[in-house]
Amino acid sequence: MRFITIVFLLLLASFPSVAQPEATNQPLTLQDLNLLLRRSVGRNMTEGDLAARIQRFGVAFEPTPEIIGRLRFNGAHPHLLNVIKRAGEKFAPASNVIVAIKADPFIEEVRKTVKDYVDGLPDFICNQEVQRFIDTDGSGAWQRMDEMAFELTYNRKKESYKLIRVNGIASPQRSIGAGGASSAGEFASALDSLFDPKTEAIFIPAGKEKLGTHQTLIYDYHVSQPKSKLDVKIGDDAPFIAAYSGSVWIDAETKQVLRIEQAIEDPPAQYRTFSGDKIIDYELVKLRGTDVEVLLPIKAEITMLNRAQRSYSRNVIYFKFYRKFETDIKFVTGDDPEEKKPEKPEKPENPSGAK
Repeated sequence: MRFITIVFLLLLASFPSVAQPEATNQPLTLQDLNLLLRRSVGRNMTEGDLAARIQRFGVAFEPTPEIIGRLRFNGAHPHLLNVIKRAGEKFAPASNVIVAIKADPFIEEVRKTVKDYVDGLPDFICNQEVQRFIDTDGSGAWQRMDEMAFELTYNRKKESYKLIRVNGIASPQRSIGAGGASSAGEFASALDSLFDPKTEAIFIPAGKEKLGTHQTLIYDYHVSQPKSKLDVKIGDDAPFIAAYSGSVWIDAETKQVLRIEQAIEDPPAQYRTFSGDKIIDYELVKLRGTDVEVLLPIKAEITMLNRAQRSYSRNVIYFKFYRKFETDIKFVTGDDPEEKKPEKPEKPENPSGAK
């Protein structure tokens, strides 16, 4: 099951005239990284530029969960965080690698919880509101493209989308990929793919964090390209299956997943200057028309970067008005609502009078 399709519009970009900060060929210290995040990113460099620099020269510090948490709190996105983590792998003792490969009892419990969740997810309908933005020069000055509203139906384990409004005006169906980034599949399929044993995702403990009222355990994860079901499409080019990695927040008591961060890894050569990441937040939601609370997405954010053009595209997605999907609908005609059985035709009279 493919759980996401991302479409990115190739944007014409105007390059800023501000000079790039002085670069060295030395690994970045944590102080240097924080200075670049505060003073340069969004001014004369993008997060993608910073990630490329780290990929080339590395980091001079161990990216502990506490450091990653502070960087995330300060606005660093999943792609940059993943690059920092990979650059800091040389600081991890070899024993950690062995532990990461072994089966984690907690993750095995989460797999069962996710499977039960996917199997028991009821059919429903909700409203999906999408706000799309672009940043054509990597300066952090987001420009709103449009607002779209969809009616999203989850029926028989499949998701379908119906465009109902654009910028508040009723609109007929049209391609949802016409500019900016767009996605589908924020529901069970995202969790199902990640925790499916066939995906062979590698999970590594990455600390604890309070998420709202929930005490959560954070795990970093990685899914290799041969096992991935992440379908990515950029512009008019053919889609490709991408490796991906990120972090997941799991309720320590209920074993339910409350947040997923995901970033594309190692795209084909022609897409090396692209990066994309996604964040999904889940909460228990009461379906209207029922007394059942179901774990469902309430918000998602998707960001794509074209580093060559220094341009970003971003979707902020809100899920609202969850209600039960009714299938027991019966159409009748006439005054009598009860269905009548067809009557046998009467024998025609014998015009000759013969018996």
